[in-house]
Amino acid sequence: MNESAVEQQANLTYNGWSNYETWLGHLWLTNDEYNYSILCEALELEAEVSDKAEWLKRSLSWQLEDIIDEASLWQDLLNQAFSRIDWIEIIQNNLD
Repeated sequence: MNESAVEQQANLTYNGWSNYETWLGHLWLTNDEYNYSILCEALELEAEVSDKAEWLKRSLSWQLEDIIDEASLWQDLLNQAFSRIDWIEIIQNNLD
């Protein structure tokens, strides 16, 4: 891998996670009691990892819609960041 490719790869990861958004999502999900309870619900589902991840994403997206329900710059920016979270990575890193 040439130096340019290594630099590009480094820009795509953050603290061992696939990107900053995934790292930040995991940080909040594991350091906030309410959000941790949602993560635990997802982990306890009798389902495949991808289904657990989809359930978690859907549950949290409803919260996002409730917080900012009008079209705005902030809603667009939050939705973009939210869409970059790798939910499967979060589930996989929290399975026992």
